[in-house]
Amino acid sequence: MPITESQANAIGQFFASVEELKNLKIVRSDKHLGDIAEFLATAAFGMTLAESQRQEGYDGHIGSQKVQVKYSGGRSTTVDCGDPNTYDELIIILGPASVLRPLGLSDPYLYYRIPSQVVRQRTPHGDGKIRFSVGNLPQSYRVLITHSQTGGESECPGLMGN
Repeated sequence: MPITESQANAIGQFFASVEELKNLKIVRSDKHLGDIAEFLATAAFGMTLAESQRQEGYDGHIGSQKVQVKYSGGRSTTVDCGDPNTYDELIIILGPASVLRPLGLSDPYLYYRIPSQVVRQRTPHGDGKIRFSVGNLPQSYRVLITHSQTGGESECPGLMGN
């Protein structure tokens, strides 16, 4: 399901608006960005969203695999992995301003597909939650994604920064 130019432009306008709302101290967190991350995962990987938006432990399916989607787009130095016992695969999407981004990568969105068994190998923090932090997001699970109206490899203006 390719992203249309109108969809890509609307997402770009949304991020500009969120930044202005943050500057005005109206928006104080990035949690509302989860819906956009799920949309991007659906477009990139053909994920089918779970029927309930409040589905515990996972956000959708890719084939028979349960998938949890997480977005990091700001100053947080960690991304919460949820409970890897409730999903088969974790998709992490790093936005343009994420401090978790490796240096030298210019793609506006970086995608990671991490099997739950890899997540389970991480040592939980003191609060019991499993997180990836700056410098330890496993780069071997990064996936190159290009969005296009035609389903080819050309990038879609607005979403990919053209």
